[in-house]
Amino acid sequence: MHNSKNKNTIISAILSLFLILFIIVTVIYFYYPKSQSMKTIGISRWSSDPEFERSVNGFKKGLLENGFIEGKNVQFIIKNPETSIDKQNEIIQSFINKKVDLIYSITTPGTLVSKKLTGQMKNPIPVVFSVCTYPVESNLIELLNSSGNNLVGTRNYVPFSQQFYAFERIVPNIKKLAVIRHKGEPNSSNQFKEVKALLLERGIKIVDIAAVDLEDIRNQLQSNIESIDALFSTCDTLTHAGGEEIIAEFSIKYNKPSFACNKGGIIKGNLIGNIADFYSIGKISGEKAALILKGAKPSWVKTESPRENYIVINKKTASALGIDISHEILNISKEIIKK
Repeated sequence: MHNSKNKNTIISAILSLFLILFIIVTVIYFYYPKSQSMKTIGISRWSSDPEFERSVNGFKKGLLENGFIEGKNVQFIIKNPETSIDKQNEIIQSFINKKVDLIYSITTPGTLVSKKLTGQMKNPIPVVFSVCTYPVESNLIELLNSSGNNLVGTRNYVPFSQQFYAFERIVPNIKKLAVIRHKGEPNSSNQFKEVKALLLERGIKIVDIAAVDLEDIRNQLQSNIESIDALFSTCDTLTHAGGEEIIAEFSIKYNKPSFACNKGGIIKGNLIGNIADFYSIGKISGEKAALILKGAKPSWVKTESPRENYIVINKKTASALGIDISHEILNISKEIIKK
């Protein structure tokens, strides 16, 4: 009888040990492999512009802060189409062929390609995007709160009212503003509607410089520069790919203050911008990528705008234009370009 009790006790202990081991193995199997196994992310950075490099670095930082360490449990394949849609098609198709776990796509034109090619798959690869100003209006996603597809990300959208307010705090009483943009580009067209609505309400006249290429920007500015008070460089691929330098050149040469939607525009000589910092929104996109790699679906995750104002001022340009910027404005600026 005594031996029987001991035998039962031993059997119970063994069963309990097996149960504990089963629970441990189950937890490890179901909860750890998603973050510990090596994930591969294909990144298409759109161009060699340093701001897109900052976007990629921010994206990696967002992943890192959420447990994805490069070389340990995540690896990257980084490609650059240099603004070519044909090359972007080749790059995204190569990511699909390599069966990457996720694609990080920068800009609206680049992401439209990513959406089209992954959308043809039976089980579409998740696409996280950034630097897409109007993702709903450009038909990348259905809604900001729920994409309705395999895409989610961040938009480089700052309301034009905030951008113009930052500008008019140092350049008041503007009567006629030139809006320089890429003709036919979705981001450009949508932004122009917003600009037009606000300025008409304020009684400010608009000169629409809708250009097809950089030479067209230069020619249209030359024809209109004497009749305008100031210049606005929109958020689109043409201004970002050389247009900002032309705008800054005309601004300083003809003493016409300018403000830009992209940080690169201020670095290249435009006066001021309340902009979406590409590193910051890239980091938010990295956070979203981490959620997806851990099991979330893109349609569950919200597409976000910048989380805070980011004012950048070019003090060298201010001096060239004879504009004195108050300490109040300088104090609220995130960056001041001095060289």
